[in-house]
Amino acid sequence: MKKITGRTIPYTRALHAVAATALGLFSLKAYAVPSFARQTGLACAVCHDVPPQLTAFGRQFKLDGYTLTTLKQVKSGKDLSINRLPPLSAMVQLSMTTLTNEPASKTTTGTKAQNTNIEFPQQLSLFYAGEVTPHIGAFMQITYDNGGGSFGFDNTDVRYARQSMLGGQSVAWGLDANNNPGVEDLWNDTPAWSFPWGHSNIAPAPNGATSTLVNEGLAQQVAGFGEYSMWNNAWYEDLTVYRSVLQQGTKPTNPTTNSGAENQIINGVAPYWRLAWQHSFGNNYLEVGTFGMHADFLGGEFGTGVPGVSDQYTDVAVDSQFDHHFGNDLLTLYASLVHERQDLASSHTADPAIASHQNLNNLRFTGTYQFGLHYQVGESFFTNNGTSDQAWYQTPSGNGSPASTGFETRLTYLPWENTQFTLQYTAYSKFDGQTAGASRSNSLYILAWFLW
Repeated sequence: MKKITGRTIPYTRALHAVAATALGLFSLKAYAVPSFARQTGLACAVCHDVPPQLTAFGRQFKLDGYTLTTLKQVKSGKDLSINRLPPLSAMVQLSMTTLTNEPASKTTTGTKAQNTNIEFPQQLSLFYAGEVTPHIGAFMQITYDNGGGSFGFDNTDVRYARQSMLGGQSVAWGLDANNNPGVEDLWNDTPAWSFPWGHSNIAPAPNGATSTLVNEGLAQQVAGFGEYSMWNNAWYEDLTVYRSVLQQGTKPTNPTTNSGAENQIINGVAPYWRLAWQHSFGNNYLEVGTFGMHADFLGGEFGTGVPGVSDQYTDVAVDSQFDHHFGNDLLTLYASLVHERQDLASSHTADPAIASHQNLNNLRFTGTYQFGLHYQVGESFFTNNGTSDQAWYQTPSGNGSPASTGFETRLTYLPWENTQFTLQYTAYSKFDGQTAGASRSNSLYILAWFLW
């Protein structure tokens, strides 16, 4: 499979080259937002390998602020230049979930529930995704979530992007505003875009506190503003700072009167950083990087601690992505490890049973293989571990352990670029610190995914 590699390719030249060879040289994939395809005049497969994994061209399109367009423009001198068609798309997900080792009469927590659950829809999204004006573009998603029963902003990424030269080499740089640390990233080994790209709202999941902060712990609860750059199509950096954006509006005067993740209050700003290096050689592609963030929460993480004292979280992660092309097939390997240090001064003061210093680790290895144009298989191993604390981790067994280990197997059929059907099985060997009965949380998930 031919790839675009080496230095940044000017769009005016790359557009003709890619458009002429897209159907013959790029695998057919899903998850691309169709408004991008209408704007560029290119097939979704030009920007995407394993969905939503980006090709070299797709990464460049995102770096340049989603602004490449072949649509006719509405212009008025230097004051107006917009696409004649608005960059709008829609998505619907329908799903069914079955707990494979659980009787239909009860769940893992002992509550009554039917075993097989159908969500129709599981999720409905509207997108504004494309060029706003020269050098400014956006990926904005508004979603109806069946689990919450309401509409709200989902992942949003707004960019101002330019191309320059530095040290005799090309540099793509820009400013970025988003609402989920890491959503601006280009690779699928970081949490915001990681495998398996679709989850059941019904299937049991390990204690929510066992996910590190950078692992979407602040998604849609913050507003971030930062800068990014890619030098010589090899070295990437990103620095963004985040502030809490509470659903009620202004920050409450007494943090201790609020509880729940939607009321997390960051003390000052929470910086997020990203460094990565990429290189293509032959039929191979390699990315190696690191990312992380630091945040202080007033009155504890969920506003239940002591005013004037904060809980501090520091996440440091390493990640890597490797691709190898076998003709029209593609093998991709991902790896990521996030280490989190928790300094819980506020929560410990409010409840001495909570240890003041704790650690948490999230590790994931993933491999996917794309067969030709229509089929994909993926396998992922994941494990969480860290400091056990009965007062901090509210596990059903009461053991206070954040340790969970399991596998996710995913089979996907893509009849068309904007449609996919997925069969996904999740199996646990350890669930909230327990091996006995862990398989009762195993689940089978069937997903139908349509975009237009």
